[in-house]
Amino acid sequence: MRQLRCRGVAAIEAALVMAGLAPLLVLALNMGRLAINGAAVDRAASNAARFLSTVPLEVLRDSGRRSVVLNTARSLIDSTLAAAEVDVQTLRVEFICDIGSCSALLASDTPTKIGVLLSVDNDAIVDFGTDPVTLAAYAEVGRDD
Repeated sequence: MRQLRCRGVAAIEAALVMAGLAPLLVLALNMGRLAINGAAVDRAASNAARFLSTVPLEVLRDSGRRSVVLNTARSLIDSTLAAAEVDVQTLRVEFICDIGSCSALLASDTPTKIGVLLSVDNDAIVDFGTDPVTLAAYAEVGRDD
């Protein structure tokens, strides 16, 4: 008779344990997804910086051809993020030559370093608030000209 009253206790205990473990599982999934997306953002910035380091200085000094090269680097970033299936809400890209922006490079300037600053706003799996999670990466490559 005593065994009849204990039926279902294991199911109740399992439900209580799962209620505590389910949020931890969702948190682990969210952090893993953000880590993978962060690696993709870093890879995109590195690819663009490497590409810009191979561009001849004459092209970077010419404002018309420079805008084409910077747009090509931007499309390289877009394709890298699309291939990694990163959910991008807002994408901010800045190309930095030495101490200033590459878009303001003068004809007499000779940049020794080219950097790409990339920032992506990304939604979390579970909405922890109104603000998206911002993933940022900076890649810098030296030039040997």
